[in-house]
Amino acid sequence: MAFTHDVATNPSATFEIPDADIDTSTITIVVQQSTTNSYSQVFTLAQEFLDLMPSTTSYFLQEGPNGNYQVYFGDGILGKALTDGNVVLISYITSSGTSATGANTFVLMDSISGYSNTVVTGVSSAVQGSDKESIASIKYTAPKAYSAQGRAVTKEDYIYLIQNNSGIFPIDAVNVWGGEDNDPPVYGVVFVAIKPRGGYTLTSSQKTIIENEIIKPISVVTVKPKIIDVDYTYVVVNSNILYSPKLTQYSASQLQTQVYSAIQTFAASTLNTFNSTFQLYGLISAVQAVSPSFITNDANIVLQKRFIPDTENSTSYTFYFGTSLRKDIYSKSISVTPTFQVIDTKNNSIVREDVYLEETPTSTTSLESINVVNPGYGYTSTPTVNILGDGFDATATATISNGRLSSIEITNVGYGYTQALAEIVGGGGQLGAVSVILSGNSGIIRTYYYDNGVKTVLDPTAGTVDYENGIVVLDSFLPSDVNNSSGVLSLQAVPNSTIISSSRDKIIALDNTDSNAINVKITAKS
Repeated sequence: MAFTHDVATNPSATFEIPDADIDTSTITIVVQQSTTNSYSQVFTLAQEFLDLMPSTTSYFLQEGPNGNYQVYFGDGILGKALTDGNVVLISYITSSGTSATGANTFVLMDSISGYSNTVVTGVSSAVQGSDKESIASIKYTAPKAYSAQGRAVTKEDYIYLIQNNSGIFPIDAVNVWGGEDNDPPVYGVVFVAIKPRGGYTLTSSQKTIIENEIIKPISVVTVKPKIIDVDYTYVVVNSNILYSPKLTQYSASQLQTQVYSAIQTFAASTLNTFNSTFQLYGLISAVQAVSPSFITNDANIVLQKRFIPDTENSTSYTFYFGTSLRKDIYSKSISVTPTFQVIDTKNNSIVREDVYLEETPTSTTSLESINVVNPGYGYTSTPTVNILGDGFDATATATISNGRLSSIEITNVGYGYTQALAEIVGGGGQLGAVSVILSGNSGIIRTYYYDNGVKTVLDPTAGTVDYENGIVVLDSFLPSDVNNSSGVLSLQAVPNSTIISSSRDKIIALDNTDSNAINVKITAKS
């Protein structure tokens, strides 16, 4: 693309690029002396404004009123100015944002040196695509760019300068905190957590590049930067919807696709970055807005911690979920997927092919609370709350508002319970569901397998659970193999709260590459 500069008609030396989908990191600008003089100079994007001289061959980039990018040049004081008749040659790559992420199959459209039977083989899938920066993001980062000026003094300086690192390494999100704010405090150190673009973890070589080429040049000499691996908590969403076919032109499968999209959009705007907060109410509202045919919808979430266990050495692992966890042995609040293999040294080193993990709550004798999971609909009278479990005398009553369950009050906490659930009976309504929380804050993790259909405990003390603080520990864990090709185990837990926040090195994420991350069930009202 070529523009000829005319001082009379374009005194500000501003040129608009008509393509709205350009990848700005690929822009290359060459200024030719004139149409008859081929002498040219390469201009680069201005970064350090205080370093600009009258002869600096830099250009500036801004977004125009119509959303297209505009390129403009210096005034002869801050950056070299164009002269009348200069030819501005602009080249770039058009991008479709995240659309190409995962691409790995390509078709050759033309011959190469006369050979038409050439085959293109993908070595790895495309990654690191991102959509155009939002207005909200620009408003957030612009003041930091102004205050930083290439120097990292505050944590905001570090965040901006690392995030915008002149193309050295593509980064999705950065969080920084001082050593004095760490737990425990480490003085003289600044901690940096980084989510790479299009991925989740940094390799050792990537960390070295970031430390040496990005962080060290901007750091104060007396401060030592330390890159911390991001601690991901993955969210698995289960959405259940009752709808009226009379109020929509879409089929159940089409509505299901729309709900998937709504959940992914909700996650993209609220998750997968630092200092984010997940609110179940917000997710339910986003789903309800998909179609006026939805009579009611409820959702629940499961949290995951993923890790690759050492299959050679006995190792202890500690997982911080960042929120209190539910004690519920009936629905297996704590579990692991997939199953794994263990060498049973107590029984002639037999390999147990399918070993499971579960928690056994301790110090639980009474009910602590009963939470409404699904308010249901159509209740015309107060239903009965039946408490089921291995204890005695617990009772509760339900409160109905506008035909739905609004709350459950425990009238007798009972005693002797190590497990309990509650069911809603009668009242003329449907779909009302609740969950029981037992008193006590600790539990034991154990492993088990099935021998001819009989559940057999393999290790009764494989770990511990701190329900209140959301901490799960696996002690001396040594599987001989994991029953999937990746070798990754997912430790799953059900949170107590419907509001989950992250801080420091933690990110709450919904993994769009996981086919089991979103589960939608749509039922038609008969």
